[in-house]
Formats: sequence, structure tokens, C-alpha cells
Amino acid sequence: MLELTPMRAAFLIGSLILAGVSLGEVAPAAASTPAAVCTSSVGPGIPPPASVPSGLPGFHAAWYGQSGYPTLCPGDRSTATVAYYNSGSFGWVRGRMGEMAFLGTSDPVPGHDQPSQLGGDGQLGSPATGWPRYNRAAAQPADYVGPGQVAWFQFTVQAPTAPGNYVLYIRPVIEGATWMEDFGVYWLVSVKGANTGELIPVTPTSEGDAEIGTTREYDATVNSAPSCVDLAFVDAPGLNFEGRLITDSNGAAVLSTAATFVIVNGASASGSYVDCAALSANQVRFHVTSDIANSYVHPIVFQDLNGNNKLDGTEPWGIGGPVRFVPPEAATGSRSVTVGAVSTALDYFTDSGATATYRYDSNDTFQRSAAEISLAQFELLISRGDALSVSYQADHTQASIFNITNDLGREAPSVDALVDSWDRGPTQNDVGVRFTEPATNVDDVVYTIQRSSTGPGATCDASSGAYAELTQMVIGRGRDSEIYVDRNLAVGAYCYRVGATNPTTGATAFGYSQRVVINNPPTPVAPPRSLDARVTTSAGSPAVIDNGDVIKIAFDKAMQSPVGSQMRVQDADGTSADIRCLLFEQACTLNSGTETLGGIVYPANTVVTIAMRTEPRGVTAGATAGLQLNVTVTSGDFVDLAGNPWDVSGSEDVTIGAPD
Repeated sequence: MLELTPMRAAFLIGSLILAGVSLGEVAPAAASTPAAVCTSSVGPGIPPPASVPSGLPGFHAAWYGQSGYPTLCPGDRSTATVAYYNSGSFGWVRGRMGEMAFLGTSDPVPGHDQPSQLGGDGQLGSPATGWPRYNRAAAQPADYVGPGQVAWFQFTVQAPTAPGNYVLYIRPVIEGATWMEDFGVYWLVSVKGANTGELIPVTPTSEGDAEIGTTREYDATVNSAPSCVDLAFVDAPGLNFEGRLITDSNGAAVLSTAATFVIVNGASASGSYVDCAALSANQVRFHVTSDIANSYVHPIVFQDLNGNNKLDGTEPWGIGGPVRFVPPEAATGSRSVTVGAVSTALDYFTDSGATATYRYDSNDTFQRSAAEISLAQFELLISRGDALSVSYQADHTQASIFNITNDLGREAPSVDALVDSWDRGPTQNDVGVRFTEPATNVDDVVYTIQRSSTGPGATCDASSGAYAELTQMVIGRGRDSEIYVDRNLAVGAYCYRVGATNPTTGATAFGYSQRVVINNPPTPVAPPRSLDARVTTSAGSPAVIDNGDVIKIAFDKAMQSPVGSQMRVQDADGTSADIRCLLFEQACTLNSGTETLGGIVYPANTVVTIAMRTEPRGVTAGATAGLQLNVTVTSGDFVDLAGNPWDVSGSEDVTIGAPD
């Protein structure tokens, strides 16, 4: 494998792009049919940035260009290529734990270290596409990648069978040592099908920052060559855990007004929405700005096929890398600072009042309570809410001093333990340990999860028996909690604690659960039952379930998010239909706080609300068209926190009516 200097790498990537050569390859599916021809393709490659950091102490990586986004037929494969520049002082050594570089799956999709539906090694539901593991897309290709050299990682993605747009986020990691910088690198894969909008590549894809009042430039390529496209913004992070844009109850992308367009294809523009921007050679180039300090947005480009000035349905769209508009750089001088926004990938933080931006580099001095620490340790510690004593030099040839005087980044999480049948077994002999970190904790904290057998005391604390570590976990970015499942426990009482360790002091801050008991004998499994089901809002015909209606179902246990679930219902004249909580069908949510239904107050996470955005999906036609109220739920796959499915037949109320 040829190892390239930044100049050679930039020249090669740029030459390929100018020559019209894609950095990705498409492999057709093994099976073919004489039906309508489907052809896969790969968009243009994305060139490297103009400059990258270099010589940072320790392990570091900077994104350095990638192949284009593929549009694939169902089941087809494509080879993806991404270049990373070794911006650190340590080399990457193949085959040596603690020194070998991989690309790991990242947030928000599919999540930190989680399996992806686009590729893997066949484990945990991932397709077998030759990845080193289900959560490692690629390993470094060369035996050694030294500081200042570039590694070209390659991996295979496979299109799912269902048409749609899919996302895979990746992040470089030194296995067994540390995650390197998160530049928000992702792959957008569009799977072809009837009425499926293809993705529009928008570059740059990486995160950036710009001072308020200045601009960041983007380019979009529209292969289907319409006459124009619409431009808008969404707040970052713009994609949810499914890799979809955040949408409202009607299925339209939730747009942002926190930034504006100032130039589109060389012409002046204004406002947060541009209607029908004309293309130039299938491209549109635009500049964006904001005067709102710390506004954090993605630009989106889409074809507004129905002319409603909204991105909805299966309209083709693309999303650019996020940009944060930061306050002006701080003036030279000494002061106390409370931290607001932080970007360790781009080496800056702002104050909590969003009045100044502080930039740092390896030439500066870093301290924790006046004791010197490394740049890598400083980046592990700094987070929103921290207090610093700063002696700042706006002239970056001079050294600034950053002294963390109050570190909030590794505070104890809150811990809740719940006995249930988490493994779908016949008895409740498992414990789900949910731990939630404070908002001020830094990303990628490694939490230790520990358990002790305990006596009759009602509470859990440091004196509740001898704690032993069960595992370590990281809360994925974009989330604030995780659940660890401790399976098949013996009869007895247990306490759990979850702790975050400060890397400079070695002290661990623990949060403690309540005491939990596995009964003797263990209690039989208790799947969730619905206690109340009714139509609370009727927007169309009062006698029919139709578009605009709102259905609420109260359960006797805390439930998981209903997104992706469905239920089948039937009316008296034989009509049956599926009500599905899918992106372009019904909007389904779970109550975040207490909610009153039928005069009864239900706790958080027990009431499912279904806002009907489309007609229910018909299964069997009855004597009269439509679902005539009242209707009965005949099956449903909503599940409780432990994953136990809805016990429809054993529920108190499965009849949906208005009134109920």
C-alpha cells in the first residue's frame, strides 16, 4: 500500500475528481432478472480540505477526502474509500493492539460501536460484507502509517432490499487505546425503487465552524438535472437514530431559521429558504452565514416535487456537513471563563455567554488545578459548564494558558435498576440497569458498571456489599442514557453502581441504583397490557379512523419508543388494516411525563400517542369502506422496556372508540 504525503494525496484525489473518475466501485447483485433494468452508480468523490493539523501529541486523525455516495439497486454492493491523515505524533502499527487504526461505527447512525444494516461481518444482524467486525468497517491498509502520512481505508457497503435512503457514520479509532477525532464522516446510500428519491451529494460533509457574520461555502451536485432545487436549513445534528431527517407530525422535515443564504451560484440571496435555485451544469454553489452565536445547522438541498416549499414524502434530498457560527475570537488578556460550546475536533471552545471563542493548539500550556496536563488530557476533560482560568494570546505564535479550575465533565450518572424478563425468558430474573449522565459530561466517557449482593437495607450506597465490575460502556453521542442488562441472576438482593473515572486524578464518581430483588421463586414474566385505548381527536369523519385522528393507548408498564412498531385493527363489518408507526405513515410518540387519560394519571413512558397522517394500510376489505368505529386491536408489536411484546389478548381495553 502506497503511503502518501498530504500534497501527493491531495493531488491524486483532485486528479481523479477532475478526470471524472469515481473513488467508489459498484458490484452488481449476484442474482438478476429480465425485468426492468436497475443500474447502480456512485456520485463524485469529495476532495480533501485545504489544510489539516499536524504533529499533535498522541494519536490523532484528520479527514482527508472520500469517494462519492452510491445510488444502488436493492442488494447491490459498493466499495467505499475514505482517506485519513495521521495528524498526531504516534504512528499507526498494523497488528499491534493499542496502536492499530480502524474505522468504527459511530453516532448518530447506527450508534457508537453498533452493528449497521449496510455492512459488517454477519454478526448481530449485520450483512456479511467483509468488515473486520460488525462495528469495525475497515482496518488500516498499510503496515505502518506514520505522522504526516495518509491511510486509504476501504470497505464494502450493501444496499438493503427495501428502497430508501440509508446512512452510516464512521470514526477512526486506535483499537484498545482511544477514539480519534470525530469529523462527522458518513456514507449516504440511496437504494432505488419505485417513487424513491435519490440522494443529492452536498460537500463539504465534515463539521466546520465560522465566525458569526462570515460564511461557509457548499456545493451540491444534482444528477437527475431538474431545472432547480430548493435550499433550506435543519438544526444539527440533523439526522435521527434511523438516519432520517427530523420530521413533524405531517412527515415534513423540521426546518431551521438560525442561518441564512447570502450567495447562490454567484448571485446575492437572503433568508433561510431559497425557492427554486437555478442549477449551473447540474450544480449549485452557495454561501451560508448567521449572526446568532453558536447556531449549529446543516444546509439541505432538495427537489420540491409537489411545490409546497417543504421537504416531505420521497423527494430527493441531500445534507451538508454541520457548521457552527461561533462568536468573535477572544481578545488577549487574562480572565475566568465558564465553558459553553466545545469542539475538540476543531480545537476551540466558547464561553457560556457566547461572547468569545477561544482557540488552542499544541503550543499552548494546559493545566488542571494549576498542575500541567497534556493537550490530549485537556480535551478529555473540557466540557460545557467547566470553569477555566485563561491567559489568552490572540496572536497564535504566542502561548496561551488554559487552567481548568472546576471540571464537570465526569460527574456521577443517575442509576435506575428494574427487574424483568429482559431476555424474553419465562421468569423475571434479569435486571436492566439504566444510567443517565448529566448534560455537562463530556462525550465518550467510559462508565464502569458494578454489582454487589446485598442484605436487607432499603437503599444502595458505597457500603452495600463488595462491588465487582460487570462491564464498561460508553453512552452514544446524541443520547444521554444507556441500558445494561444483567441476565439470569440467582435469587437474592442486589445493588448496582455506575461510575465515571477522572483521567487526571483517578477518582471515580459513582451513582447508585435502588435495591432490587429476584424473588424466590422468580416472578413469572409479565408482558405489557393496555388499560385504556381511545380516539381523543377526530379530524375527519367522526365515525371512521382517518387522517388527522389521534389515538391514545395507556399501558400498565413503561414502554419502548413505538417508532417502527405497528398494530392490526378490525371493525365490525370485516374491514381490517395496519396502523404503522413508520416515517411516511403515522407519527407515534411516548409521553415524556405524566399524562391523564380517562381521568387516570399515568406515569411517563406508558401512554402511546398515534397521530394519523395517512389512511391506515388496508389488509382486508369489509362491507363498508374504511375503519368504522369502534375498532378492535387484533395484534400489535409494541414492547415494554425489557422488550416483552404487548399481551393483546390479556389486556383490559383493546377497543378503540370515540367516545370510549
